[in-house]
Amino acid sequence: MPIEHAVAMELSTELIQLVKKIEAIRHHSPRVHPGLEPSSYPVLFALRHGPARVSALADLVHSDVSTVSRQVSNLVCHELVAKVSDPDDGRAQRVALTDEGTSLVQRLQDGRGRWFQQILADWDDEQARDFTRHLHAFIGDLTAEIDRARAQGADFPEFPPTPRKDTA
Repeated sequence: MPIEHAVAMELSTELIQLVKKIEAIRHHSPRVHPGLEPSSYPVLFALRHGPARVSALADLVHSDVSTVSRQVSNLVCHELVAKVSDPDDGRAQRVALTDEGTSLVQRLQDGRGRWFQQILADWDDEQARDFTRHLHAFIGDLTAEIDRARAQGADFPEFPPTPRKDTA
């Protein structure tokens, strides 16, 4: 059974506040690498699973190819990633983490873990696991919605249509 409209509205408002707070706190977070923008972290994290083409990375991080290409160029300049031959297509290249890039990703993960321990100091493990479980499910639902829209070739509507009530 779908959630009530009022509950959905409250949740959407809280999520907007969450996004705004995350954006605000990003400006105060410490730099882990002097020449690296936090916006390229998702690319680094995506490469933990192995080398990938820039177009595949763009899909993984929900960005456009030109943006990811610029980020990859910056990461190559800082020797955090390297371009390697694509074994499936000798004409193409993939991007892979270097040892320094792998080390940076590990430092980022460790640092984030310690930071969240501080933020959630009043929570117990059960509360954090429960929140993580719900967040994981929500992300899965968002991913399914993105995939559905892409499959239909549709842009996301500004506002979804109001459900029709049967008047029969």
